[in-house]
Amino acid sequence: MSPIQNFELHSRLLVESDLPIQMRLQYAMEVRDSLEIAHTAEYLNFLKCYFRAFSVILLQITKPQFIDNPEHKLRNIVVEILNRLPHSEVLRPFVQDLLKVAMQVLTTDNEENGLICIRIIFDLLRTFRPTLENEVQPFLDFVCKIYQNFRMTTSHFFDNTSVAVEDVKPMDISTSSDQGLLSAGHVGNGQLNPSTRSFKIVTESPLVVMFLFQLYSRLVQTNIPHLLPLMVAAISVPGPDKVPPRLKTNFIELKSAQVKTVSFLTYLLKSFAEYIRPHEESICKSIVNLLVTCSDSVSIRKELLVALKHVLGTDFKRGLFPLIDTLLEERVLVGTGRACYETLRPLAYSLLAEIVHHVRSDLSLSQLSRIIYLFSSNMHDASLLLSIHTTCARLMLNLVEPIFEKGVDQSTMDESRILLGRILDAFVGKFSTFKRTIPQLLEEGVEGRKHATMRSKLELPVQAVLNLQVPMEHSKEVSDCKNLIKTLVMGMKTIIWSITHAHLPRSQVSPSTHGTHSQVLVSPPSNLPSPQAFKGMREDEVWKTSGFLKSGVHCLALFKEKDEERDMLNHFSQILCIMEPRDLMDMFSLCMPELFECMISNTQLVHIFSLLLQSSKVYRPFADALVNFLVSSKLDVLKNPDSPGAKLVLHLFRLIFGAVAKAPADFEHILQPHALVIMEVCMKNATEIEKSLGYMQLLRTMFKALAGCKFELLLWDLVPMLQPFLNMLLTMLEGPTGEDIRDLLLELCLTLPARLSSLLPHLPRLVRPLVFCLKGSDGLVSLGLRTLEFWIDSLNPDFLESSMANVMSEVILSLWSHLRPSPYPWGGKAAQILGKLGGRSRRFVKESLALECKDNPEHGLRLILAFESSTPFLVPLDRCINLAVTAVINKNSGMDAFYRKQALMFLRVCLSSQLNLSGNVSDEGYTARQLSTLLVSAVDSSWRRSETSDIKVS
Repeated sequence: MSPIQNFELHSRLLVESDLPIQMRLQYAMEVRDSLEIAHTAEYLNFLKCYFRAFSVILLQITKPQFIDNPEHKLRNIVVEILNRLPHSEVLRPFVQDLLKVAMQVLTTDNEENGLICIRIIFDLLRTFRPTLENEVQPFLDFVCKIYQNFRMTTSHFFDNTSVAVEDVKPMDISTSSDQGLLSAGHVGNGQLNPSTRSFKIVTESPLVVMFLFQLYSRLVQTNIPHLLPLMVAAISVPGPDKVPPRLKTNFIELKSAQVKTVSFLTYLLKSFAEYIRPHEESICKSIVNLLVTCSDSVSIRKELLVALKHVLGTDFKRGLFPLIDTLLEERVLVGTGRACYETLRPLAYSLLAEIVHHVRSDLSLSQLSRIIYLFSSNMHDASLLLSIHTTCARLMLNLVEPIFEKGVDQSTMDESRILLGRILDAFVGKFSTFKRTIPQLLEEGVEGRKHATMRSKLELPVQAVLNLQVPMEHSKEVSDCKNLIKTLVMGMKTIIWSITHAHLPRSQVSPSTHGTHSQVLVSPPSNLPSPQAFKGMREDEVWKTSGFLKSGVHCLALFKEKDEERDMLNHFSQILCIMEPRDLMDMFSLCMPELFECMISNTQLVHIFSLLLQSSKVYRPFADALVNFLVSSKLDVLKNPDSPGAKLVLHLFRLIFGAVAKAPADFEHILQPHALVIMEVCMKNATEIEKSLGYMQLLRTMFKALAGCKFELLLWDLVPMLQPFLNMLLTMLEGPTGEDIRDLLLELCLTLPARLSSLLPHLPRLVRPLVFCLKGSDGLVSLGLRTLEFWIDSLNPDFLESSMANVMSEVILSLWSHLRPSPYPWGGKAAQILGKLGGRSRRFVKESLALECKDNPEHGLRLILAFESSTPFLVPLDRCINLAVTAVINKNSGMDAFYRKQALMFLRVCLSSQLNLSGNVSDEGYTARQLSTLLVSAVDSSWRRSETSDIKVS
């Protein structure tokens, strides 16, 4: 189509009175197709020529149409042209008139043209806002009228018979065609809705009103009192119970209009609360009713949920509390469509959790049961984000205290306990899931670091092209897992405490002590029969809790930072410490094998055992269960002392025996059934297996612990074992043993678990190990000195002397060997013991001391010889001297006299250098006797021997 050449001529043709409608429509289409001219310098000329023509067409030549005919198409094209005009400064002189035309069309025309006019009005008000405040009120009046007529509009579409609307004033409708349509029934067969009876117009209006209120605050005070009640009435219109298929589109438009209105009302909540306060209950009911009745449209339901979120952020949320039963239905909250189910659940359940949190104290047990079912199901739904799982877990934790407080009599206590057990079951089940998924998550983290570059180059772009969901970043997933696990672990403390005390009268338990040790209070006098008091967990509850321990410890692998790991271990310990001793023993009896295997790979879990052994409430049952497990099933692992299992067993025994000193009376009863078994097993394996180091270390740990406490019954039970045990130790000492085993054997000999009175018959056999200890390493020396001093202080000197007679000299000499000055650590103790012995310390020394003497220096005399162009080497002179002496003294060697004389000269030179002989004697003119005389006379006369003169050289 060729562009318009003459705007003025063309615009006059457009408004000729006798022009056929088809030609007028053709001319309008030509203008629409040439509208690009409005973006050029001809824009002003275009407006001057055509704006009046467009106004005449809309206001005079044509009338609003409510069927799809050429006249409607003409008006629609003209309105579309006006909507597409650029909002530049060129348009400013025409803005006032354009607004009036748009308002006239909006209030009188059909909804198709009315929607375009709303956009025209909104854009003009937004672009030219400083000068158009006076033009805003007519639009607000129109909005009030369409809301005023909202109930009648709903009846027009969905009621078969006309419905009298007494409380809503009908809109003034001037056109006869519109009057006819009001009674025409349902719109169809190409008919168009009037803009005054259009849900679409209502849907678009609140956004414009919101913008105007933000722009012109003066208008709020005058319009809100009139508009607000009309909007509240509009959102409360229920609509039809059953919608025929042909009216489904109208029904969706109705609900969309109501939801948009709700969004506008929630926008007003914070700023204009005083106006909305009287309508609080009505608005909340309408929101819930819309959730019940609106279609499964994701956008509509999401907007409604966002509006609900705004309500929850204000005091108006109180109006939602009575409606909690309706909101607990999943089809109400989320809808039934698959798109809604997959998209809206995170937002919906977060809002529901917030509502439940506010009303939790007022809920009945049946309501609480429904809530637990709903949120426990969601917590195990893998299609939901971990953050939603965390929200579900936190909500159920918030319900624990209200459930606990509901137990006021036997029946309610039973029902409350069942609900608490369901929460416990949900938490334990989540730990079981994490037990399987965390190893995969850690493995993905390792692989992700290796393949991060390749994945960023290949996988993510492909996913973006195919519009696939990009997997959650690994670090974010790990962080969400940590948050959820922390919530679960910290919540277990409250759950277990509440279950343990569920059947105690509430007046005897302080409500402020949930999750801590209970406090028994004085019960007020009452005529009501008190329920049967029962403190602790039932068998099925112990089974469930054991699942938490079995699976929960595997979750700790996710916490690798030191502070995080320490905090989580402490939380685990605190959970176990609040349990009743009987329940704790039963649970560990069930869990110990799996915990042992888990601790082999994660030794930090031993910290939990250490803390439990320090707890005054549970250390006794826990130690009993642990010792029984180790003695009954884990002593065999010590046959391989280098294995991780053997090291763990020894570590656990060290923890147990380390705690003995804190409560010796309790631990005596715990260890008494097992100490004899430990000794027998260790003795048997020490003599039968090749590597007995593990068993020896276990005995040393036990002996040290028993020696530090006054155990009467336990030590008395071990007396019959002393003789065979000592025989075994002494036999092993006499045999070939490694240094580490030998030191252990010596230590065991001197730390036998028995009173000194029980050891007196064996004292003569223990003195030899004592001597070895005094000559051993620092640890053995310390043990030997302490043992000897204890014997000296406790025994009769004559008895001790007779018992140690065979080795007393060695003992005294060993003590003397330790008499060294500081910083030597044992000098003072050795002097102290010698002082206690008095004169006996010298009486036992009857033989000469065995001093070490060497015939020759360790390396002897050496001579460095070096020849030109050769490496220097050492000549061992001590060996040469031995050869020379042999040659001189041995006359029967058959050696020539010359060589014997040379050997004597060699000896003379060596001696002269060592004894500093004076003079320089040559080898000429001296006889053998003269040389021998020189050798003797050069030294002190006291060294001369009578046989010197016998030295001759033949």
